[in-house]
Amino acid sequence: MEPVPLCRGEVILTMEQPQQMMSVKWKHCRAAAVVVPDPVSVEMAKRSVGDRRVGMLINADGWNAEEDTGAKWPSERLIGRFRNIARRAMHEEADFVYIRMRQNLHVLRAAVLAATELDGLGVFVELPVDEDGRTADGSSAMAVMGILQRIGVAGLILTGEPEDLDDTIEELAPHASVALGVSVEPRELREMRELASVEFYHTHEPDDVRRLLELAPPSSGRDEPEADDDYILAPVGMHAHFVDVTIDISDPIDLEDRFGETLLELEDQWSGALKLEINTPEDVHLLAEVQYMLNRPVCLAAENPELLEEALCVFDGIALYDGTWELDKETIEYFRRHYGMVAL
Repeated sequence: MEPVPLCRGEVILTMEQPQQMMSVKWKHCRAAAVVVPDPVSVEMAKRSVGDRRVGMLINADGWNAEEDTGAKWPSERLIGRFRNIARRAMHEEADFVYIRMRQNLHVLRAAVLAATELDGLGVFVELPVDEDGRTADGSSAMAVMGILQRIGVAGLILTGEPEDLDDTIEELAPHASVALGVSVEPRELREMRELASVEFYHTHEPDDVRRLLELAPPSSGRDEPEADDDYILAPVGMHAHFVDVTIDISDPIDLEDRFGETLLELEDQWSGALKLEINTPEDVHLLAEVQYMLNRPVCLAAENPELLEEALCVFDGIALYDGTWELDKETIEYFRRHYGMVAL
């Protein structure tokens, strides 16, 4: 997937209604990219906005768990729904998709997995954060960023109160390997300190584009932000974890053998990461159902690569791989690129 080249203080302008495009004086608009609300609007935008990049909005919501009884997690329906939306964006020749987190990390990750299957379609994610640097479902913004930047997202747009965004940017920037952006009103920029680490801005108002660019300080100018090389950011669900290549990994844990009780027993025993053995499709379902109990980094092991892929698909985090049941280089690279798996 080609990352969308938006950085160094450029602006993304979102059109909530297609007819808004007709009221913008595109010859003088300084937005670098435009987001439209549906596939039909992509062609109209391509004709109207000149050589600007055109993206399509995807709202990551609408998931009903009751519909997924007996299905994989994330479900075929859930990923399939987002895959169909992303394919329509690509069919209309959109340059990227702009995904809003409206519900929870599980749904957001499914939307991103679906979109990143399509080569050449960039992915941006809009992420709301509160005063504690957490999203609406309580996920740590650091954990969400750690997951998304390993599965192919090009940029992360933070939304919230200026002081909350400042604190979150300060925390995320040293560990970011994707471009960071903010969605704020121009007057709010005066209340923020950490804008040097911000590489693009987002707004819904065409009149704000010029004011944002005039008020924004120079960005860091990094072509590709560098992550911290000393530790690996390997989140598990809504919790962020930093590990190194020498991390102590537990003995193999059989998911079907009192897995929930085993996790409780392991709380008082030290190991840097939990090694979970995936031997059957039932193990995959168990992992999906009880992963909320995991409070340490996770190493996944499966003799069957297809089962390992199913486990990687349902695991809302970044899994480690320690070489148990050796995989060929092509498979490791595929799992790394698509699911963010970290080979130690």
